[in-house]
Amino acid sequence: MKIVIAFSGFLFSTHSCATPILDGAVPLEVVSSRPLEARNLCPPGGTLPEGYLEPTLMVPVSQMLPDVAFGPTDFPQITPNDFCTIFNLEIPSSGFNKTCTLEFLFPNHMQTFSPYAYKGAGHFTFTGYAFNTGATAETTFNHQPPPGPSPPTPPAVLAPGNAYTINVGPCSIPACQTSMEVSGMLCSSDTTFDYLQTAHLGCPIGFYVVIS
Repeated sequence: MKIVIAFSGFLFSTHSCATPILDGAVPLEVVSSRPLEARNLCPPGGTLPEGYLEPTLMVPVSQMLPDVAFGPTDFPQITPNDFCTIFNLEIPSSGFNKTCTLEFLFPNHMQTFSPYAYKGAGHFTFTGYAFNTGATAETTFNHQPPPGPSPPTPPAVLAPGNAYTINVGPCSIPACQTSMEVSGMLCSSDTTFDYLQTAHLGCPIGFYVVIS
C-alpha cells in the first residue's frame, strides 16, 4: 500500500515545472501495438469441469536409489532413466456405471503460473498398478505396488501447450465399495520434467480424472 500511495503522489504532484525538450529531440510515437497472449488461454481440452479428481498422493521413486523412500510430494519429478513419480487417484462411488477419463494437462509457461522445468525429447511411459494397491509414503522403486492394467495406447510424447487423454474406460467401481484407488507411474528415458501439480494457478497442469 505504501508503494501505491507514493506512486499516486508522484502522478498528482502539484509541481508546475515542465521538463524541457532538448533541441532536436522528437517525442516518441506509437507506431504499432499488439496484445500480449492471455495467460488463461488454455490448450484445447486443457480445462477441467466441476467434479474433477486430482491425485491424493504423489510419490517419487528412483532407479539409482531403489531402496530410498522419498515420501509424498507436490512436485512430481521425472529424470531420464532414474526418477519416476507414482500417482494415486481416488474414484468415488458416485462414479459407478460412469466413464472415467484420465488426462494429463500440460500448458506452456504463458498459460500457467505453476513453475515447471522441462528438458528433453518428451518421451514418457505410464505403468498402471492393480486397483486399490497404490503407493504409500514408504514406497520405493524396489517396492512398488503390484502390476495392473496400463493404458493401451498412451501418448508417447508429452510436450508443453497440449492436453492429453491417457485412458478412457468405465470407472469399474464395485457397488459394495465407497471408493476405488487407481494408480500409475510416469517415467522417461530422455526427459527431465518436474512441476507443481495444481489446477489453481492459471491453466491446470498434471494428472486428473474426469467422470462423465
